[in-house]
Amino acid sequence: MGRGMRTIWGVALTLAMTLASPAIAAPRTLAVPADKGWMHAQTRLVLRPQVADLTRLSLTDSTSTEHDVTAQFESADRATVATLYLFHSAVPDVSLWFDRARATLESRDLFRHAAPASEAPIAFAASGTVAAALRQTYAIVDGPNRSTALAVMPLGEWLVVLRMTSRGNSAALDRQLTDVIAALRLPADATARPVTPIAACPSTLAYGKAKMVKPETTDLLLSFIGAIAAEEKKPTDQAAPASYRPLCREGEPGDGYAAYRHEDETDGYAVAIHDAGRIAWTRLSVASQFAAQQTKGEKLVKAPSFAVTLSDVDGRTLTFPSFTALPSPKQVYEDVVKQRPLGSALGKQVTLDAKAIR
Repeated sequence: MGRGMRTIWGVALTLAMTLASPAIAAPRTLAVPADKGWMHAQTRLVLRPQVADLTRLSLTDSTSTEHDVTAQFESADRATVATLYLFHSAVPDVSLWFDRARATLESRDLFRHAAPASEAPIAFAASGTVAAALRQTYAIVDGPNRSTALAVMPLGEWLVVLRMTSRGNSAALDRQLTDVIAALRLPADATARPVTPIAACPSTLAYGKAKMVKPETTDLLLSFIGAIAAEEKKPTDQAAPASYRPLCREGEPGDGYAAYRHEDETDGYAVAIHDAGRIAWTRLSVASQFAAQQTKGEKLVKAPSFAVTLSDVDGRTLTFPSFTALPSPKQVYEDVVKQRPLGSALGKQVTLDAKAIR
């Protein structure tokens, strides 16, 4: 197969010598005057120059499409600072991303000895009347800052994460957090549903002695086509209460990642990479699923394989080397952060690394 553009089953296919790395790009500054508000086109969220008693200092985006936006705020006396994150995720689950954001916060040396003000995160209504968001405030026992707080709020298929740190006590910061959230005036979310903190899965999956292999070309193409088909069939209201199935945390989190799945899933799971929307998946490859269903004829693969893909915040799907058995979450994490992607898909445009084709 030569380099160029081909169409396979309605999918535009490009063979390329290089592919973009899944690493987060250096953020670009959004050119917004300090005294002007900025509206996010896809969610209609408006970030004003002043939010409650905080002043917006900066506005950046780690993508070229405003899919991972960060805003910095500070009080006039510099006693309180806040960072707001707005990002898109293939799994816009408040429980999952609060779990990741809280783990990230609690792992920092600055907050390692912070004491939560409540035993469990608190569900609350960030907009409307449904308690669809989670928050937690912490007291800090030493250092110049005496408190920190975290809130994760849904916005359809997007999430808003707010982190605040203050020299004041935790009770005062909790009130500030409430004021800032109210001042944000989050757009109404028709898909909002009551939320509870995520829990550990009742049992851990049995991971095999998984060895990394480069997938066959057919398997690679089928994986992309399956991902595209799944995206097209995804309902608009994917977070609607009627269709929601709670997730649980699979096994122990690692440094920079944690795995999640539905309780009844036994042949795959999702790995949240850090805490800003990027999701890696491992599951039985499309070719292996097809082969397993066959009772006659030649199988597409000699043995089952487990595909690994990454859903980025900008809508891209990247494919990485697969495994001979169900890999551990650490193996999946290291696959997507250390290995070169074999291909990527955005919409119906699929790009493969020419070196990966065999």
